[in-house]
Amino acid sequence: MRFNPEVVHVSGKQQVTADALSRAPVGEPSDADIALVDDAAVMTQNTVDFLPASPQKLQEIRAQQQADPELIEIFNFCQRGWPAFMPQNPLLQKYWVNQRHLTIVDEILLFDDRIVIPTNMRMEMLNKLHESHLGITKCRAPAQTSVWWSNISAQIENMVRKCTVCAKLRPTTKEPLLPSSFPEHPWSRVAMDLFDLHGKTYLLLVDYHSRWPEIRLLDHLTSAAIIVRLKSIFATHGIPEVVMSDNGPQFASAEFQKFTREFGFMHTTSSPRYPQANGEAERAVQTVKNLLRKATDPYVALLMCRATPLQNGLAPTELLMGRRLKTKLHFVQKAQPQKPDFLLLIQKEFRYRENQRQNYNRRHGVQEAPELQPGDPVFVKDLRRPGSVINKYHNPRSYIVHTEQGTIRHNRPHLMATPTPDQSPPVRSVPNAPDSSSAAPRSASPEATATIATVRPDIQPTPRVPGQPRVTRSGRSVIPPKRLDL
Repeated sequence: MRFNPEVVHVSGKQQVTADALSRAPVGEPSDADIALVDDAAVMTQNTVDFLPASPQKLQEIRAQQQADPELIEIFNFCQRGWPAFMPQNPLLQKYWVNQRHLTIVDEILLFDDRIVIPTNMRMEMLNKLHESHLGITKCRAPAQTSVWWSNISAQIENMVRKCTVCAKLRPTTKEPLLPSSFPEHPWSRVAMDLFDLHGKTYLLLVDYHSRWPEIRLLDHLTSAAIIVRLKSIFATHGIPEVVMSDNGPQFASAEFQKFTREFGFMHTTSSPRYPQANGEAERAVQTVKNLLRKATDPYVALLMCRATPLQNGLAPTELLMGRRLKTKLHFVQKAQPQKPDFLLLIQKEFRYRENQRQNYNRRHGVQEAPELQPGDPVFVKDLRRPGSVINKYHNPRSYIVHTEQGTIRHNRPHLMATPTPDQSPPVRSVPNAPDSSSAAPRSASPEATATIATVRPDIQPTPRVPGQPRVTRSGRSVIPPKRLDL
């Protein structure tokens, strides 16, 4: 014979087009067939009419889709059939996963009822989605009913996070609490602050170890007046090792710095406009001001404040002086002063600070802010001006920032990281699709299909043993159920 045909059976699920000989229509089409064709035409027209774009915009999208190399491949897949296996081109793999949602209506590629946006129009769509500067969820909502492309959700999130306008007005999240350490010796580290009450200015010192408060009335709000009051306090309790204060002009003057060098103590300041860093003094000011407002005799009130036991069971007088002071309630004075158990005191103070830290973090829903690096652009929220990070200060979460009006020092909650002008949501370039990932009919032979499809052919699937647990990609162990075998 001149020809030697070979008959091969191809299952129906692997055929792209139906066999005309076995499925030829019999006779004239019925009324139901004509109605079905009319319904399909009406549905197609309604889909085009209700697309969220004007006719001019649809024409532009249609032209851009037909010029996009990536979408040209998807057009071929939708018209001629998708490959049996995932293409090797990573840009086409996400389309292959969503092949059941992709259709062509009036020469426009759609993802269900959403328009598939070509590559060179995606930045324009991202700008329109974020034109009102809404959040990530609010920007994703209109996209879920209008446009689609691969990785659109991540690009919207990247667009919102790197928006300069949103970064400036984004609310500041609370960071985890950093409790101050408990000094080993009394009057080794003290905090000081100024406060006003009834038209008068007072200087307050509080000991970190015993929480003993010292108050002095100031005649003048100058460094010289504060130095005189500090000398009188140091003459009673001694010179501390560390003195903590804010950045007031009285504490930042050259005269006060000279005083610190002469008396040999280290002066540490908190971050400007961040009173929480000097929390021990701020809390002592609140307590003393409430006492002076309520008490008829301020000296008796201070005596009771210093003689009242703290949360660790010891009064400030016992921690600082090693004895209890006689008050109106203590009629019998102890003959021998008792030295507190330092190890037990350390344990109680540690538990107290740990409970405070946990309660604060749970109540405020804290979140650790990313650490800033030198050169990072920031927006100083309280000063309403941009700047750049010069370096990190030695205090926790404190940075040196350069602005147009000079160099300042600020804490991390006041600094909002902003993207640089050249940062924008990434739009990947689309290379020409390789010939190996071109469309192939579903009825292709196994040899032809293997050249199109297999992803990582060098990796063979691990055989599964029935009844044995398997481990997923996330590391979770899945135990198969035991079924009754009859």
